[in-house]
Amino acid sequence: MDHSRPMQGRAPAASASSVAPPFRDPVSAARLAVVTSRLRLAEPGDAAPEAWRVERDALLAFAGVDAEFVSPAPARRLPRMGDWARGAAAPAPVFAPWLGWSPAAFQHGGAPGLPAADFVAGYLIEHARGAAPGQGGTDIVLLSPHPATCTSDDVAIPPLPRAGVLRAMIRAAAAEGRERLAIIVHQRQRNALARQMLAAGKALMQDGPELDILTIEDALPVLMQSGRAWDAIIAMPDLRSIVFALLGLGAGVHGAWPLLWFAGARHGTHPPRLTLVTSEVAGEGVARLTLDAPALVHGLALTLHEAGAHRAAGRLHEAWSRLRDSGVSTTTRGQDAPYGRTLPDAEFLALLRREPPVSQRPQTPWRALKCDKVTLAGSQSTGLRVVASNPQIPSPKKGR
Repeated sequence: MDHSRPMQGRAPAASASSVAPPFRDPVSAARLAVVTSRLRLAEPGDAAPEAWRVERDALLAFAGVDAEFVSPAPARRLPRMGDWARGAAAPAPVFAPWLGWSPAAFQHGGAPGLPAADFVAGYLIEHARGAAPGQGGTDIVLLSPHPATCTSDDVAIPPLPRAGVLRAMIRAAAAEGRERLAIIVHQRQRNALARQMLAAGKALMQDGPELDILTIEDALPVLMQSGRAWDAIIAMPDLRSIVFALLGLGAGVHGAWPLLWFAGARHGTHPPRLTLVTSEVAGEGVARLTLDAPALVHGLALTLHEAGAHRAAGRLHEAWSRLRDSGVSTTTRGQDAPYGRTLPDAEFLALLRREPPVSQRPQTPWRALKCDKVTLAGSQSTGLRVVASNPQIPSPKKGR
């Protein structure tokens, strides 16, 4: 029995294996778990490139996960009534990190072929270079509503996400223990969004992190200094590419980020259901990527975590963290000292699986792999700040 999955918290997107080798979970203490035998993932119509498939299967074996790959479920606009009555299992999420969607594809109502979802979450995680464990480094989640979920009653105001989608994104950040959240909007959206959130009251804000609502112009100075005033950011679809580019530049990450697509928030599903795992890269539209070791490791770890396999997810991240702390990097990551070894992605992954890392120092946990917190309704209220003009956003303090 895997003791890493709590009885309460995020519902699984798929079943997960419980045969992981002994592993000291750096994220959470042992808890009672209920698991089934296999992890079910779907593959898109076009098969995975061989390099990605080989490394994916090797990482699953390293993590001790028995995975089954199935055909994706046919697209449906809404769940059938019979599914609700029977409590039918959710379709397996599609795992395709070799597909790199550009953040620019969210602009102007969404590019043709943009996958259906309610919102997306992209993860920027980078090791602290030249710093002691627990200091420095980057751990930010960048969320955006899907353009299809945004509406406006005023032609003068760009579309805003529906309240249910906005609530789901805030709750997703809170579930990971994120404490400082920025919502970045156009100038004409700021007041309208503030009114929407205040009208929702505690239903929208009671369990969330400290919030700043600010325009892209006011956010730019902080983003250009790595954006570490926040550990979570919600960017409107048209602004996602700007925020994505500046965060990656500040962290020294030039490659792909893992990108998770969630559905169900508009229809009250909590937590929302993971439907698709891809990567996110600069450019236009969607591209088939060459093998990117960090994107594969992190995307797979996030997928395992969503499926309830917390121990296996932690094993992957711990192995990556220790290898990075040992001075090994890939070409899409920062080249600062003391990283003297830059390996091709396949060699990096082989080293991650084969050799114990030199570093044995405790590593900083990844917030994305934390289990959901069980919160008491009405126990706390968060602070809300609408930032009009503040080029130097200080690290917010909790105002309870």
